[in-house]
Amino acid sequence: MSIISVSQLKYIYPGTNNPAVDGVSFEINEGDYCAIVGANGSGKSTVARLICNLLSPSEGRISISKDISIGMVFQSPKDQIVSGIVSRDTAFGPQNLKLPKSEIELRTIECLNIVDLLQKANYSSMALSLGQTQKLALSGILAIWPKVIILDEAVAMLDPAARKSIFDFLKYWNRHGNTVIHITHDIDAIKESKRVIGLEKGTMFFDGKTTDFLNNKKHLLHITGPELPAVDKKKAAAKIIKKETSFAFKNVFYCYDNDDKSSVKNVNFKLKKGSLTALTGPSGAGKSTILELAAGLLKPDSGEVTGRDFPSLALQNSSDAVFETFAADDVAFGLINKGIKGDELKLRVKAAMDSVNLSFDEYKDKPVSRMSGGELRRLALAGIIVLDKDVMLFDEPTAGLDGKSKYDVMKLLRSLADSGKTILYSTHNHAEAAFADREITIKQGVIEKDTLYDADYSVAQDKNTLDVLEPPPVINMLKSFRHSAVALSGAKRKRKYPVDFIHPSLRFILFMGIFVCALAFKSFLGIGTMLAVSVVYSLLCGFSLKKYAKNCIKVLPYLLIIAVFQLIFHPAVPGEVEYINWGWFVLTPSKLLFSLATLLRTWAALGCISAFFVSTPEYDFIEGLRVILKPFELIKIPVRYFVVILEIIFRFIPILVDEAGVIVKTQILRGAMRKTKGKLSRIKAFMPLIVPLVIQTIKKAEALSDAIIIRCFR
Repeated sequence: MSIISVSQLKYIYPGTNNPAVDGVSFEINEGDYCAIVGANGSGKSTVARLICNLLSPSEGRISISKDISIGMVFQSPKDQIVSGIVSRDTAFGPQNLKLPKSEIELRTIECLNIVDLLQKANYSSMALSLGQTQKLALSGILAIWPKVIILDEAVAMLDPAARKSIFDFLKYWNRHGNTVIHITHDIDAIKESKRVIGLEKGTMFFDGKTTDFLNNKKHLLHITGPELPAVDKKKAAAKIIKKETSFAFKNVFYCYDNDDKSSVKNVNFKLKKGSLTALTGPSGAGKSTILELAAGLLKPDSGEVTGRDFPSLALQNSSDAVFETFAADDVAFGLINKGIKGDELKLRVKAAMDSVNLSFDEYKDKPVSRMSGGELRRLALAGIIVLDKDVMLFDEPTAGLDGKSKYDVMKLLRSLADSGKTILYSTHNHAEAAFADREITIKQGVIEKDTLYDADYSVAQDKNTLDVLEPPPVINMLKSFRHSAVALSGAKRKRKYPVDFIHPSLRFILFMGIFVCALAFKSFLGIGTMLAVSVVYSLLCGFSLKKYAKNCIKVLPYLLIIAVFQLIFHPAVPGEVEYINWGWFVLTPSKLLFSLATLLRTWAALGCISAFFVSTPEYDFIEGLRVILKPFELIKIPVRYFVVILEIIFRFIPILVDEAGVIVKTQILRGAMRKTKGKLSRIKAFMPLIVPLVIQTIKKAEALSDAIIIRCFR
């Protein structure tokens, strides 16, 4: 029985002339397992968003049977996360469905277990790797129990074991009468399906059984691309072992916020000039951390990163690494920072874009907001290749690309290595790892295998010496962004303090009582008492006296300015002693006491606020507020909407902080913001963030709006 009918569907993105989807017609039956395939930019994701009513057709019609719920896992997983805590994000959809609390908890546990994230249920969603974020996005959609699930490249960033686990679940899900639509370039994902719909430049070229599609070599080659040849690692080792070392790690350790579970431990390797090295390992093993340490975005806790200069790095999440309005401008950004302009700038940008199959003439003026996920990835690669560094790093460079584009990117990396560049890239793809001269496998932050040293060759001592590379001071800004994003997202604290044992609603009432009293008392006895109460409250919340004192000192200059105005404008008590009388400036005991009271009152309130937000993560704040406002539901005031909006605001703030960090990373990697000594330099360093952050804010707001709609918020 047909449950989704698409008839003569057409869609043209605003500001463009060519339709992204043009005259597409098909029907999806109940219980189908369908793969929608096609090259990057063929219209696959647009069709999915049209079916989910996230876009409205320019022409044509979509009919969906009644009582058919549709869930979609987005191509960019970060865009789909609504809550700052892993378990609360999965629970968001079931809460919108107004299910009983026991059912919500059961679905949350089941869905997190399906994607192997149950052990991270209380983690901050901002602290997950990109592969783990993709799992969380899938978990959140599974929790609403949709009859139709659409996956837009939803396993592209997962390791083989995780992908197999998801495929096994999807088969189980489909056997129980549910419908699966998988938008993919992946041959393994296609093989799991029963039916294939092929798209090319917005039109359909195939609709039939998967077996028929796989037996058609022309169609298959169109999706998978040519096969990459495997390299004999022993023979490759014999050639590259004697080459000059261009970059090295020596006894490198790194931990995120003293979390041993997400660390790099005693990593040692040397990269040889002109070699192509694959970095492999499961999601969350430490691959991206190693690459960021190598690029100078992180500073090792101990050990040395050595080379002649920091390498360039193409980040894993390419959609966040592109921030200019037009494609050619984004590629040119790094060269402009190096002072290159005119004909040389144009020629180098053209060469870089053409090398990743983004024709300069066709794409130079194309808005990045209108580029597909695969096109954005190729654009991000061009922005790094154009810098022409001797050592280049690529984090999952082919994730989300169609087979032909994957093949072209891997051949491009090989040509760069053959020209004398040193290339290191991370991958989950066995064929891509086999294509490299060397494979380094990471597991739980430790090198488990290195084919260069697995071969029976002694490592010759290098004659050349490399410099110890020190990251630029601006990475402290990155560290602040990362800490702020995780803290704002509301991760659980490792240690319990007395206030943590109080129910969130009572915690909220306690805070409001102390805060209001701190501001309300006028007598010095009352103010002094509330200051003492605020200090005790801070200690009970786990907010140290040292931090309390630092916060008080930080605001002191501003309070002194306010005090000056109070001394000028606050009226004196008639007949009291005047210490100073300079016309309009009169200093009296009552004025001094009033200014001192303001200072102490502010310190009491400040300590109270700081302690409350340190001890009350987002989920406790929302839960406490929900309980306190519950009586208003009895008089039909829509409290739920206010609480959800507040929860989204809590989620959006760390998203923007994280986004600012990604923009800083990208600008550092492209030669900007490396010299930030002194306050003026730090202020200048923030200036390039403004326009990209505004653009990304709009994009993230739109994405978050789509996310809450697809998660059943009505």
